[in-house]
Amino acid sequence: MYNKCLEPLLSNEPKKTITKFGIRVRKLMYPLLAAVVPHTLQRKVIVVGRGNIPKGKPVIFASVHGFAEDAQAMFIAANRSVYILNGSVPLVMNTPLGILNWIAGMIVVCRDDKESRKAAKAKMIYAINNGASVALYPEGTWNKSPNQVISGLFLGVYAVAKATGASVVPVAHQREEDMVYSIVGDAFDISGMEQADAMEIVKEKLATLKWELIETYSNCKRSDLPYGAEADRYWKNHIDSLMTEVPFYDYELEKHAKYVDKGVTLLDEAFGFFKKLKPNMNTAFLYRGNERYWNKNN
Repeated sequence: MYNKCLEPLLSNEPKKTITKFGIRVRKLMYPLLAAVVPHTLQRKVIVVGRGNIPKGKPVIFASVHGFAEDAQAMFIAANRSVYILNGSVPLVMNTPLGILNWIAGMIVVCRDDKESRKAAKAKMIYAINNGASVALYPEGTWNKSPNQVISGLFLGVYAVAKATGASVVPVAHQREEDMVYSIVGDAFDISGMEQADAMEIVKEKLATLKWELIETYSNCKRSDLPYGAEADRYWKNHIDSLMTEVPFYDYELEKHAKYVDKGVTLLDEAFGFFKKLKPNMNTAFLYRGNERYWNKNN
């Protein structure tokens, strides 16, 4: 199928994608949608905590991102009508889920298009200024790291908060077999802060909520996990299984959509020299203990 009716959402003009009438209708429809959305999921979403959020005022929900159904979990956890930023354009335009997301409230962004990314901020600002709450994923793509509770964050959440004065509400999810546990933190204001300080607070609050869920609900024990190269294979298989649950998953786009701090060196960069290195007696010491980084079979 192709959702031709959703093509207007690809426009970079906020007024062509969001209307005051649409915002009002979605607020009226929220109780019905809140009853329907849980039945579209393979897993049950349980909201284990909800902090203090200003009533009657639009807010910015900033959510962690890590599996196929966390957008629906975000919608349920918000407990109000919310326009969710969606960067999976092929999924939006070619599946029934795209229609459902549009009905609930959605802002579409083409993440590989600079103008579309810029317009997404303008759309969120326009939505908030007209009384709608918005939700976004500051990590930009799924956090696929085996050792980062929260990956690097894009600055969009700060730009929107700065422009609107809307409070930020952190949201985290933890998927465990047939359950999704969600938690919503207290709203906080970053609009008067410097960018670096604001983003550090956003990351800290997201990491705290995520870690709380892991500690309380995770079924995985450190003693159950393998080590070394075997651990790498284990994690890769886990991520691959998550990605197969999403139709039209754009591997190349997702690969390059991750925020990378200029001051952080990734493993691929740190050990990329192995691709150019020629094994000999003088370089043998570099290979010892680093099989997981140079052995292509791992």
